[in-house]
Amino acid sequence: MNRLLTIDVLVCSFNKGAVKLDVVVQPPTEGVRYIISYQYTDERYLEMLPKSVVERDDVLLSAYRGQGLSANRNQALALAKADLLMFADDDSKICSTAFDTIRQVFSENESLDVAFFQASSYTGRLLKRYPEQPCDIAFPIETYDVSTIEKVCRRESIQGCLRYDERFGLGTQFLTCGEEDVWLYDATVLQMRMRFFPIKIVETNMMLKQSMLYVDAGVQRSYGAFQYYVHPRSAFFRCFSFAFNSMRKGMAHFFPMLRHMTEGIRYMRHGNG
Repeated sequence: MNRLLTIDVLVCSFNKGAVKLDVVVQPPTEGVRYIISYQYTDERYLEMLPKSVVERDDVLLSAYRGQGLSANRNQALALAKADLLMFADDDSKICSTAFDTIRQVFSENESLDVAFFQASSYTGRLLKRYPEQPCDIAFPIETYDVSTIEKVCRRESIQGCLRYDERFGLGTQFLTCGEEDVWLYDATVLQMRMRFFPIKIVETNMMLKQSMLYVDAGVQRSYGAFQYYVHPRSAFFRCFSFAFNSMRKGMAHFFPMLRHMTEGIRYMRHGNG
């Protein structure tokens, strides 16, 4: 009889997000533990942590003063001990069948390092256009943009060798997204075996940052920084081309977009890359 694969759900929360933790933490399930990495900027937010959640035997709480989603995910990752790691935000609602689905996928694919699944809104609408069939995942992805809440990893494959780049992501003041793109690129460089499965495991109310690329300065800076991270010699040309094509399509103004992207390149080039 095969051993039951254990799962650590890595939950990241920040300040007022604590009040939503009872949504993501499901009823106790054999072999499942929740690791809550909770960042706060003022101790008064600690009072918002629901005792009904954090005092459970299957919940490990790590609370610390700080800010930055990538750093929060790395904190949770460092505490993980289970066979499989599922990432969740404090507004995630895990599907009732998710844990059985995840275990089945990894049991049937013993060489798999990372699995990507589907996510939807609370109303059941899929978060994006996903591939219709299972497929291998590697950088660059042409079909769709992956999200952390769709991802489950084999712990022994990533712990100690693959972290989130803390210069990128929600909670930073300069590069407000792009952390998942960097993670996927690093995973591909490390030759991780990654595969997508068209099965929903989570619901959320998140908005995809990528959709703000044409209007948000932080997202544009992140785009430029990521281009430099992957293509340091041709990053400016790639950003110039993207900004020009965006202007031609009427999606954005050329000079502001290129300026923000160049700021991202400069940030990585001078003392931060």
